[in-house]
Amino acid sequence: MPHPSSAGGRFIGLSAPLLAVAYVVLTAGPVLLASFTGGQQGPTTFSLLARAAGVAALAMFLMQFVTSGRFETISGRIGLDRTMGFHRLAAVGALGMLGLHIVFFLFRPGESGVAAMARRLLGYLLRADLFTGVVATLVAVFLILTGKYLRGKLLPYPAWRLGHGAMAVALVLLGLHHAFTNARFMADPLGAAALLFIALVALASLLVVYVLRPVHAFRYGFTVVSARAVSPTIAELVLTTGVPERFSFSAGQFAWLTIGRRHTVTDNPFSIASAPSDLPQLRFLIRNAGDMSGSITRLASGTRIGVDGPHGSFTLNEAGDGPILLLAGGIGIAPVLSLVRALAAAGDPRPVRLIAGARSAADHVVRTEIEDLMAGHDFRAIFLTDMDDEAGCEKGTCDAGHLARMLDGLDPGAVTAFVCGPPVMMETAVGLLVEAGVPAERVVMERFDFDAGDDVICRIVRRRFISVMALVYGATFAVALTAALFR
Repeated sequence: MPHPSSAGGRFIGLSAPLLAVAYVVLTAGPVLLASFTGGQQGPTTFSLLARAAGVAALAMFLMQFVTSGRFETISGRIGLDRTMGFHRLAAVGALGMLGLHIVFFLFRPGESGVAAMARRLLGYLLRADLFTGVVATLVAVFLILTGKYLRGKLLPYPAWRLGHGAMAVALVLLGLHHAFTNARFMADPLGAAALLFIALVALASLLVVYVLRPVHAFRYGFTVVSARAVSPTIAELVLTTGVPERFSFSAGQFAWLTIGRRHTVTDNPFSIASAPSDLPQLRFLIRNAGDMSGSITRLASGTRIGVDGPHGSFTLNEAGDGPILLLAGGIGIAPVLSLVRALAAAGDPRPVRLIAGARSAADHVVRTEIEDLMAGHDFRAIFLTDMDDEAGCEKGTCDAGHLARMLDGLDPGAVTAFVCGPPVMMETAVGLLVEAGVPAERVVMERFDFDAGDDVICRIVRRRFISVMALVYGATFAVALTAALFR
């Protein structure tokens, strides 16, 4: 990916290929090291496969702390949305590896059959020495199911996040106890040392997230300048700092905000709506989503705000030299406004086109601002609404006709499209863009459900995630089978 301009934020992360290699080494590596001596401890090939899968599963669960930690080394270049998407898919991969750890132990030569396997499973469940392993498995299943289907739904998000983290810590502690008291595959000190090293890395990530980050988030010195409602559903929050040299970002990025003296476990992500040239002021447009976002307008001037960021790769560094097409839905206009402000401040001569959708004309809160900023530029825009066609807006959602109007006179193959909005809107937009001739690799979007989305870009990203998981599985069982040959 391109590096940011000198005026942009901090993209200091590793490349995607290097991250993939690092993940495979750290998850399958302990299996390789443990096989040197531990591989001789398995009486059958199936038992070796089971023990290898158990070591790999534990390493994968430990790595979950690292992939969820918002570390720039990991997400700086690929985008935090992709990092979190991989985190969720890797959790399923770790659970699958844990399942194989159990299933392989149920196979024994000469004792096949469902009934025999069921008896062995019941025997394992009732063994006192396997208690921590059984509990760890149950915690893993509960953790992943609640993370996938109940995230932030039954409890306030901060409470859910704390509970999720506490269960993850319990899972790995139980897993480590099980591994070092029962797993003969860990007889090799090199394998044990490798697993302990990853455990220390996971512990370090926890210390950063829960101890260092709460301090670091407030070092930028941001306080509230103003907090006001700009529509019935949208608030504008403006911050300022006396030490702007401490904070830099690229237009289009976002940050997690913590209010007052609270711990950063209560923070929430919001897109930055201002441009880097607007510092020392930092501006956000925030939709009332029924959580803490609804209290934004009650913030008093001078309130301290913790800022964890910047994050994200929804930036002009991802654009080519050709025309730019911006598609925004709802509060997705916030990072798009940041891009527009940056383009205007730089006097960028490229053609810029915008299609912005909102529930009503009143929710197009920055329409006039954008039109004023782009006066004198090669700029055209369509403002769509769900409810009415007043105030110069068109009623309806973005369709092929709107795209055709915006792409008229432009080479679709040279266009970079930035898409931000609700997941359904982004999926539809990506399909329309590709049909209109915009290459998928020139569509830039930021979404935190790449593991679940159904558009062409999500499918591409998900295939890459699955490829990494396949490498982990392949390396793990190749090592185990090799160890079986030399047993």
